[in-house]
Amino acid sequence: MGYHRSFLFAAPLLLALPAHAQQAEEAAPIFTLPPSSAPQLANPRQQGPELDVFRAPATTTPPVIAPTVTPTPTPAPAQPAPQVPAQRAAPALTPRATAAQPAPRPAAEAERAAPDNQSSPVTAPAPTPQSAPEPAPTPAAAVPEEAPLSPAPTNATPWPWIIGGVLALLALVAALLLRGRRQPAQDEAEVEIAPPAPVPVPTPPKPAPAPQPAPAPEPAPVAAIPDAPDRPWLDMALDLTQARYSLMGMTVGYILLLHNRGDTPAQDVLVRGIIGNAGAQQQALLQSFFAQQSGLPLHAAVSIMPGETRRLIGELRLMPDQIVPVTMGQRSLLIPLAAFDASYRWGPEEAEPLGHGRTARAFILGQEQEPPAERLAPFRLDQGPRQYRRAATRAAGELVPS
Repeated sequence: MGYHRSFLFAAPLLLALPAHAQQAEEAAPIFTLPPSSAPQLANPRQQGPELDVFRAPATTTPPVIAPTVTPTPTPAPAQPAPQVPAQRAAPALTPRATAAQPAPRPAAEAERAAPDNQSSPVTAPAPTPQSAPEPAPTPAAAVPEEAPLSPAPTNATPWPWIIGGVLALLALVAALLLRGRRQPAQDEAEVEIAPPAPVPVPTPPKPAPAPQPAPAPEPAPVAAIPDAPDRPWLDMALDLTQARYSLMGMTVGYILLLHNRGDTPAQDVLVRGIIGNAGAQQQALLQSFFAQQSGLPLHAAVSIMPGETRRLIGELRLMPDQIVPVTMGQRSLLIPLAAFDASYRWGPEEAEPLGHGRTARAFILGQEQEPPAERLAPFRLDQGPRQYRRAATRAAGELVPS
């Protein structure tokens, strides 16, 4: 469709070509004639009398023009084409006749020049050179050269018909192409309307059922395990009563709480303890303590009855040569670490013990923040010897009770 639209836009331009060609061909004889007559006569002197001559005998001009106009349309195929060159050729030849007679200006001579000019377009190009040499030999040579220029427009008149025929042929071809394109489009639309019959999709076969495993044999009844004998279980907690820094080092006062949540009394309770620096040495310190390779015995108790909580009060001291402070800017900080291990047994007092138990835990020592938070604030050593308020602990690790 884009090709047909461009053709419709170009059609007016093609129709305008014949008119432009006609104007170019008609202007040619008018432009070439003045050079031949200009050097012979002055235009203002010769045009005045000639115009008066043509206007004076008004009665004679109509009968003379009538025979000249009537024969011209008969041979020419186009109607307006022969009239235009005939009218323009007459004034073009009049200056040639007057150029032959410059001195005399009587009316009789003008009348003779008029019929000669009027008869020249009617006659064939052959007799025109014979009538031209009678007035003077020099203009006669110019007349036969310019006379054949008048029929030139008659030869160019078929251009509109040729262009019109080409346009009609192109329109016919475009119509045929458009019709040929519409027909396959309709065929395609008809094909799209009729959808193909749906092909039945075969149903997939059902998978064979998986073989069910044979039922497992029923387990044999397990003999009931007798309940373990009652035993004590000790829980441990730590509270700080004071913390002070002095020339003797860091001294921490504590209260160790042991609670028996078992059913039998815990006998021969022995508590060991250790204090050190939290940080890079923390892991090695705890491993050696829980392996009972380090630490000092701190407390001993004969027995702790079921449901009883025993309060063990004591102090731990970190000597100055054992302190490893942490430097942060201009501050010197200390984060102590304390660990306790309580071992015990149960059974008759005089007989062999029925079992042994153990509970061990580690605690981080520091200062409680305001408001309280999960982590404790470290002790500051850069402020000199002093006693710290709000001393507190947090559990850092525990050995699985046994």
